[in-house]
Amino acid sequence: MITDIILKECNLAFEEFFQSLIIDFPESQHQFEEIRGHSLRVVSNSLLLANILLQTEDEKRIATINALFHDLGKASLYSKNMEPQVIQREHATVSAKIIQHMDFYQTLPAEVQLIILKSIENHSIIKLPKLDNDQQTLYAKLLRDADKLDVFDSSFRFFKERYGIQPVITIDLNKSTEVSEKILKSIWAGKPASYEDMKSMNDYKLVLISMAFDLNFKYTFRVMSEKQYIQKIYETLPKRDQIIDVYRHIKLFVENKFVS
Repeated sequence: MITDIILKECNLAFEEFFQSLIIDFPESQHQFEEIRGHSLRVVSNSLLLANILLQTEDEKRIATINALFHDLGKASLYSKNMEPQVIQREHATVSAKIIQHMDFYQTLPAEVQLIILKSIENHSIIKLPKLDNDQQTLYAKLLRDADKLDVFDSSFRFFKERYGIQPVITIDLNKSTEVSEKILKSIWAGKPASYEDMKSMNDYKLVLISMAFDLNFKYTFRVMSEKQYIQKIYETLPKRDQIIDVYRHIKLFVENKFVS
């Protein structure tokens, strides 16, 4: 059981982790604060989903822990000046390693530890693999959806309002108006596109909206439709036939999921 005391220890460990990084690497404070803020917003998204998908407070607290700690590895790798693609590729594994060394984690039942590890390890890979059981799969899907909702929201705000910090994965991308054929091909196949195929900021925007193909729950599609994330990100793209066509393809997919 995850008691109030354990949950407080989790929150304290989370805050101490970021405070330690800020003290050691003050030049990167804004980036650490952005990752911290993202994690807290994913907690809020997770609880919205958990209130629909989970039954007990204990289950909801597991979802909270997953969200709190899922991106610690991103902050850790950023402090080491790793390349953006490396941070994106490796941060989930590093997050899982970090949480295993935290005191509160050792007090959790073995099955809960596994749920947390599997959720965090698999939150950012392009396709969720088959996990050991349905419970692990449910929590992993919940974290993936909650994470994507904030990625949609924060990315749009950066594109439209220059609010927040530029996503790390986009730092090395060029300003070309071209888009990757591999990314377009993935979208037409109904699959999320890969970060590794990106060359331009427009590619990144298409990768973002292609994430709709990997959402898991009707409520997530509902939120996405109500907030018009796909449309808002599309509005920041150049209006060329190939982009208009894939946008319509994704928009129709989301609408069908929402009403089904």
